[in-house]
Amino acid sequence: MKFFGIGLGLGSLAGLGISLLPNPQTGRKVKDDVRLFLNDTKKDATSLATSTKHAKNAASQLINDLPQAEKSVKDIQDSLTNFQSSIKPEVDQMKENVSTLTKEAESTINGIKNELSS
Repeated sequence: MKFFGIGLGLGSLAGLGISLLPNPQTGRKVKDDVRLFLNDTKKDATSLATSTKHAKNAASQLINDLPQAEKSVKDIQDSLTNFQSSIKPEVDQMKENVSTLTKEAESTINGIKNELSS
């Protein structure tokens, strides 16, 4: 225990001495650099906590809104199915008309070809 106390005392004195030395890169004292670092770290931690809180709130809101969104998607799918069913007879009629017109056009073209080749 005696050596621990001596080591703690020597370490504290060394830390104090180093903190009073100037930082060759910035010209400020090391203790000022450490203080700035700790302040920035505190700001980052606060920002992270705030962002985490916002993310939790957004996730909670999403969970609350999800059932309504699922219902809306189902309603849209049902409406689309109903619309497709309602226009099916018209689409089928259009297909039949196109087929008839295509056959008539082919017949007319073949008739013209036959007249030209005669």
